[in-house]
Amino acid sequence: MNILIVDDEAAARKNLINVLESVTPQAEITAVGNAALAMEKISEKSFDIAFLDIEMPGKNGLELAEEIKRSSPLTNIVMVTAYDHYAIDAFRLFVSGYILKPATEDEVEKALKNLRRPVNLVPKGLYLQCFGNFEVFYNGRIVRFRRRRAKEMLAYLVDRRGAGVTGEELRAILWEDEAEDTEKQRDYMQKIWHSLRDTLKDLGCEDAVNHSRNLYAVNVDKVRCDYYEALERSGGHMGPYTGEYMNQYSWAEFSEIRSE
Repeated sequence: MNILIVDDEAAARKNLINVLESVTPQAEITAVGNAALAMEKISEKSFDIAFLDIEMPGKNGLELAEEIKRSSPLTNIVMVTAYDHYAIDAFRLFVSGYILKPATEDEVEKALKNLRRPVNLVPKGLYLQCFGNFEVFYNGRIVRFRRRRAKEMLAYLVDRRGAGVTGEELRAILWEDEAEDTEKQRDYMQKIWHSLRDTLKDLGCEDAVNHSRNLYAVNVDKVRCDYYEALERSGGHMGPYTGEYMNQYSWAEFSEIRSE
């Protein structure tokens, strides 16, 4: 279990560390003093739970909670504060818990037992996050790609939901206005494809994508992601989607998900 603590007061951080070490001795705990450092840590690894102080200089805990929910929606959020008047605002964010300082073992244990996303239910194996930023997880940890465009290639294939995509279309997506039908660019795209396959192969998931007759596609039966789960829950018709979707890619603004 990976736990993040964010509190600008050193004494409060130390108290919560001591409590968590007693309640969850096997947990890996990271503690930082502000929102910027918290987001830096979240960009480096995935966290099962984030314990956030509310009143901090700069970005407060409620604002930080919103940012974490966008960039790492698998992370449970527990607010820890000296004041109870923030409770309504906190629960409007669908946080997992609200603890008054000083945190006690009983209160932390209750919070851990009532997480919105129980840690033992964090998706195992390959799991893709499409809402918010596009991220790839394996056993709850973010997958790092050797080539940036390999990750974007996978994102686009996931967006196409199993439909075959030509090399020309992929080059237009990956290079936008710079796409050229040149041997050099075609060779480079093949390197990106092989890099994607190698990353998936290292995870034992190389069958998540395929390439045949100049068509590239994702195997939807081999991929789990929040987008596909939302489609399944809605019976295949979500209606035009207006929320955040694969935020880091400009082409996602024109995805079919927004016009279904």
